Amino acid sequence: MEDEFRITAQELSGAVEAILFVSGDSVSADKIAETLECRKSDVAEVLKTLMDKYDQNPWGGLCIRRTEDSYCMMTKPSEKKVLERLLGPKVQAPLSQASYETLAIIAYNQPCTRSQVETVRGVSSDSIISRLLDRGWIEEAGNLDAPGRPALFRTSRQFLLEFGIESVSELPSMELMSYKTIRDLEDSLRKAAGGEDRQITIDSLMQTKSDDEAGNPIEQDGADNGDN
Repeated sequence: MEDEFRITAQELSGAVEAILFVSGDSVSADKIAETLECRKSDVAEVLKTLMDKYDQNPWGGLCIRRTEDSYCMMTKPSEKKVLERLLGPKVQAPLSQASYETLAIIAYNQPCTRSQVETVRGVSSDSIISRLLDRGWIEEAGNLDAPGRPALFRTSRQFLLEFGIESVSELPSMELMSYKTIRDLEDSLRKAAGGEDRQITIDSLMQTKSDDEAGNPIEQDGADNGDN
């Protein structure tokens, strides 16, 4: 007869931390509570305490990030150079301004179809949507109940992680963002993150926008000019 699984309040923090460590991906609070056979409210309280503990440790190399109702343990952006020495630099082709424009359209209108994106942009966006799918920033979200049942697209959890927000509800209103800022989103993200990582808070992005409007030039990326 198997021993009955039981975890004490004192063991809960270590158990949650262990689950996040070995998962390698985001884990929902519901899944953690189910695994540990405890209340979700208890798990949520432990997660908040753990997040604060990691954030308040200036010498630690790990952090816990929340996206919607899921949590992920990951390395801090400040450790990027160390990890590149170990694993080699991660080389990704820069995306074009058109790609970031398309990403913004999907983020603010999700879920939406290719046709809806193209209606806003005025040109074909097939290749750009494929690139965003490959990058992991968008994903398919079912099909529209219309003739041909076209695929719907939305931003992914990876998008939330890399852009440093918990949910799309944290995106600034369109009235607060200039068209130039959306087009130059890659440079703005890099500048706001100190040139080290794309993880960024919305406050940092808006501060970068304010600096740009004050007269600081934005360095244009000439790569990937083949996108529509």
